Amino acid sequence: MRRCVWLGSCVLLLALLCACSRFIPAEYTQTQPHSTDAARTEAPPALTASGFFELKNAILTLVETGTEHGTIRVTSYDGDLEADLPRAAYQVAREDPVGDYAIDYITHDATLIVSYYEIHIDITFRAMRTPLNEIEHVTGVEETRRMVQEALKNYDDHLTLYCVFNLSPDYTQIVQSYCAEHLRDHAAVPELTVTYFPATGRSRIVELTFGYPADAQTLRDMDAAVADSLRAAGVYVRYREDPAEKAELLFSYLAERFRYRERATRTPVYSALCEGLATSESMAACWQMLCEEAGLECLTVSGMRGGGSRQWNLLRLGEDWYHVDILRDLLEGGALQLCYDEDMTGEYYWDVTQVPACPRPEPEILPPPETTQPEPVEPEPEPGTPDTPDTPDAPDAPDTPDTPDPGDTTEPDPAGTNI
Repeated sequence: MRRCVWLGSCVLLLALLCACSRFIPAEYTQTQPHSTDAARTEAPPALTASGFFELKNAILTLVETGTEHGTIRVTSYDGDLEADLPRAAYQVAREDPVGDYAIDYITHDATLIVSYYEIHIDITFRAMRTPLNEIEHVTGVEETRRMVQEALKNYDDHLTLYCVFNLSPDYTQIVQSYCAEHLRDHAAVPELTVTYFPATGRSRIVELTFGYPADAQTLRDMDAAVADSLRAAGVYVRYREDPAEKAELLFSYLAERFRYRERATRTPVYSALCEGLATSESMAACWQMLCEEAGLECLTVSGMRGGGSRQWNLLRLGEDWYHVDILRDLLEGGALQLCYDEDMTGEYYWDVTQVPACPRPEPEILPPPETTQPEPVEPEPEPGTPDTPDTPDAPDAPDTPDTPDPGDTTEPDPAGTNI
């Protein structure tokens, strides 16, 4: 009996195992992530053309979708296909902004298949800095200026714009103006390269390349160092109220930091404040920022010194303006020199109509002192001389006849009388 139960159990177990086998797959499937390194984009389906403009638009569609190998079917073509095909390919590749920007080389061939032509297009794309679908479209100069300024603010190394307007902005002027207006927070002026696609035309793609001397993070660190230096100068003079004392302390703040050398760099303000390398332009800009930090009124003057261009400052102290050439004073190792127009004439030249005058004050002329006649002073008597009292004048003596001297003969009295 036990043997039958044991055999029954074994048969039941084998049956269960056989029944479950149909839930176990006979082979396994391994999945892998999709690779994006294959073709750029598959050709759009059913590209057809029956005329020149449709043919040109079909080729442009292949370019815009990044299709390297595409096919266009041509039925009932209106025109000379053999003549139109190379013309359409050339216009797309060299005259259209998108094609000129994207295509390095294009080939084509047409095959007649019974009642239609099958055109094969092979495109070699150039190394584009900006993908076609990321190019910004701009419709005016102000919008273009805003886009360029935003790229400069972020220290982008390039900017690509699709300009659909007639005017061509002065990109160099836009870059220089932005950098000049943001010396405090823009460490470097980039080297600008402008490339147009195509070279002429109303609508063009413009690729701007900004060549910076360092990467974006390094430049942002330089901006932070400049801001720290300006704040430190403000703290240095915070307890001074007199403008002249503030100016002298600011000069001391600069003079004590480095032994300055005259040298142009790609990071002018940073080099002047943090490395001791400066030109008249960078030092004049730094001095104006330092004065603004300290609450002093200051201007920058562009002119000439000797035979070369020069920049220096005008500093207002009280009601008077003074010329200040900070670079000259730092290189000579002296003190801050406040100069009048007369001190600068002959060595410096500038447009006097564009800046306040700094005349030397006229010397104050005092009126001559009033003169009065002194009262006469009687001489004092000499010591040892007795005072002589004043005596009244003696009365006049009566007239007496003259007495003849002895030996004189007396005339007889005319009356005949003798005494």
